[in-house]
Amino acid sequence: VRIGQGKFRKSLIDKFGHNCAFAGPTPAQALEAAHLMSWSSLERHEEGGGLLLRRDLHRLFDLGLIAVDPTKLTLDLASSIKEFSQYSPLQGSPLRVLISRREIKWLKRHWDEHREMTDV
Repeated sequence: VRIGQGKFRKSLIDKFGHNCAFAGPTPAQALEAAHLMSWSSLERHEEGGGLLLRRDLHRLFDLGLIAVDPTKLTLDLASSIKEFSQYSPLQGSPLRVLISRREIKWLKRHWDEHREMTDV
């Protein structure tokens, strides 16, 4: 467990409630605090640098298989996961929480990093 991860998660729950940013209302037990930029590159919890995501969506986001278009604030799925019926409806759907400019800045960095790659 990363130092401060519990506090980081609590701050995100205080901000967003029990809402997965990609799927909407979700039991607290299924929500994880997702860093918008890799923890290993920052080694700190950035204010405005996180969202609550369901565990499976968190993993796909970390791998770049799901990204958020920073201009439209809609989800973009890699072709390799669009064929799965539980994920395909997410393609083009809007974020389910309101975010600040700070979060948009981090999402743009994630987008630039993962969408510069060929489709995974």
